[in-house]
Amino acid sequence: MALVEMRRTFAGHGRPRTSPWLREARRDFPATARPLLDLLGPLGPWPDFVDSLAPDIEEALEEVRATSPAHMRWDLSGVWRDRPGRPPTWVRNLADGDREAMDLVVGALRDLHAAIITPRWDDALVAFHADVARRMPLLAAGGPEALFSTLHPKLRWRDDGLDRSGINRVCDLRGAGMVMIPSAFWAGEPVLGCTSESRPGIMLYAAAPQDGHAAARDDADPAADSLAALIGPTRAAVLRALREPRGTAELADTVCISPATASEHAKVLREAQLIETRREGRAVSHSLTPLGRTILGQLPDATAFRRQAG
Repeated sequence: MALVEMRRTFAGHGRPRTSPWLREARRDFPATARPLLDLLGPLGPWPDFVDSLAPDIEEALEEVRATSPAHMRWDLSGVWRDRPGRPPTWVRNLADGDREAMDLVVGALRDLHAAIITPRWDDALVAFHADVARRMPLLAAGGPEALFSTLHPKLRWRDDGLDRSGINRVCDLRGAGMVMIPSAFWAGEPVLGCTSESRPGIMLYAAAPQDGHAAARDDADPAADSLAALIGPTRAAVLRALREPRGTAELADTVCISPATASEHAKVLREAQLIETRREGRAVSHSLTPLGRTILGQLPDATAFRRQAG
């Protein structure tokens, strides 16, 4: 998701969430990344070959470099069909498969990522996981209708399809589903990318602001408890009990279940990367992972997320 997070930061269509961030980003914008201003332009449409779902920047750049000449020509011709004037010479060379032009794009993306994204990546990662944690209970409890109604006023789920008011465009997902990406760097309307031969459909949307008031309620009514609706009341109780590290026996006693049941729930939560288990001799200790704390509304510090991602 490294390149997806960068996309259109400086395109002018939608802006980063806070003006201080925008001022810093413009100040730090490297001269070597200026070709991207030609490629992306102030308004859409934008080429999609610079997007990648790879978790690592170098892997993502390799995907960009591996773009086929046929797809490159199709992508860029579609972009400039709705833009005034001719593309710059180097962009025309890129469409013709010129290696130096591709090196220029890859170098510009790498330098932009290093100067603008890398220093802010920890905060972006926290915002990403926090938004996912907020949306998951909505999806579990209310389905697509509840989920999409929270993303943007123009988005609605109608008759098993996504309706974007004012946009006369239909995306055929070809049964591949849609990857939804909350971005800490985007504050405009959700951006839709249709399914292609190389990837599923994508929706990039602005991550919800972190208000710091999402702590879970210990005394919540299970019938109205979104966490319980998502993972079940007993497993939700186990997750909440692990705000403090506990051994299996202590966990079972806290939740009023048998040790065998506590161990089984811990196994499921561990496989979902919500808790981790450490063994010391014959004793074990279960504790929340950063994602587990996020699910409970306790946002972790960025260092913890970096350790888990690494």
